Amino acid sequence: MTKNYSKIMMLAVALMASLASFAETKIDGIFYNLDSEKLQAQVTFQQAQVTFDGSATAFSYTGAVTIPQTVSFQGKDYTVTSIGEMAFFENIGLTSVTIPNSVTAIGDKAFNSCRSLTSIEIPSTVVTIGEGAFSGCDGLTSINIPGSVREIGMGAFSACNALTSIVVAKDNEDYDSRGGCNAIILSANNMLVAGCKSTLIPNTVTGIGNCAFYGIQSLSAVTIPNSIKTIGDNAFALCYGISSISIPSSVISVGRGAFMLCNGLTSVEINGRHTSIMSRAFAGCSNIATVRLKTDTPPAIDNTTFSVYSELHIPSVALNEYKVAQYWKKFRIVPYNVKKKK
Repeated sequence: MTKNYSKIMMLAVALMASLASFAETKIDGIFYNLDSEKLQAQVTFQQAQVTFDGSATAFSYTGAVTIPQTVSFQGKDYTVTSIGEMAFFENIGLTSVTIPNSVTAIGDKAFNSCRSLTSIEIPSTVVTIGEGAFSGCDGLTSINIPGSVREIGMGAFSACNALTSIVVAKDNEDYDSRGGCNAIILSANNMLVAGCKSTLIPNTVTGIGNCAFYGIQSLSAVTIPNSIKTIGDNAFALCYGISSISIPSSVISVGRGAFMLCNGLTSVEINGRHTSIMSRAFAGCSNIATVRLKTDTPPAIDNTTFSVYSELHIPSVALNEYKVAQYWKKFRIVPYNVKKKK
């Protein structure tokens, strides 16, 4: 009995020591998680406080915030090394943030939906930018990615509708914005991972990544070059401004939800003869009037690929195949004659 009690006490002490290493602490108006062993601080948010009547309130940052390089607490100095997950999430009153050169990581959704944030300077010490880190920051007009950045999470700059300028530093070894394209391209595989309404997709890019243009409602037109082989999941989802899309013959795969909920889309042209179209690729595109295919063999689709079955223009030689093809037969089929090459 005594031995068991001693073990329990030892575990309790160890747990308390572990919890003490990471304490949510407010210093000069900013909340931090403090690591007393490494003497490092992570910018965080205040957990919602439940009042006596059962309602919850949470602190929200407003105006201009300057994050210091070091903070002091109970006689110890801490270096601010990261901005934690959701640290400024949905702080709609936040207008600007100054990030110190000590920060190496910006967490997932750190500034997500900070709609009034008009400027941000990412210091040359930052190595990672998390998923959705600046998604929904409608006030941002420009982003500069320093040479230090080695990893950018999916959708880091999605749904930034005012964004017109994206520049990657020339000394960055992992990403580039070649030819002033106003996009972020993963250099190793030529994958475009983040774009904006003014992006011009270079003909050296071979893929459009997952969520690359997600939620950019201000995107009114996009030209996909013949170099593109894959269009990722949700790549253009919620891009309401696109009215037509022509997918070149080089594309072998259109990802899940690639153009989902593009309500302005009225015409779709798929030029490839072996293009795979995944689930929900055009789901919620309720205004599509015409779909034009060039393949004689109906691509495999399911009941979620399209939401409306409008006019389907297909080569006349494949009329019988499309008439019996699962889901394609629901369209109003309009055959056309293919001109023979001389």
